[in-house]
Amino acid sequence: MITPQNILRHELIGLRVTVEQSPNKYEKGISGIIIDETRNTLRITTGNGIKCLEKQCKLLRVTLPDSVQVIIDGNALSVSPTRRVSMRVSPLRKM
Repeated sequence: MITPQNILRHELIGLRVTVEQSPNKYEKGISGIIIDETRNTLRITTGNGIKCLEKQCKLLRVTLPDSVQVIIDGNALSVSPTRRVSMRVSPLRKM
């Protein structure tokens, strides 16, 4: 089960995400469902098509299956999804 404490050890594909903070003002507020993840990027399907976003330097609001929202530092996600399982990094805060 995905919780705010162990979200970085789980698959993000299928979760709803919103860009809360980004150095690129055009990316702030983009929201949708994560459809793919690589080491440095997230592919998100939105109402306007598919967006490919870099993870670094962003704050992302991720909605878990039980509707709990978590703000995650994108830098904590900027490793291979398979390597994240062994890391000891936690999300910033629970919403």
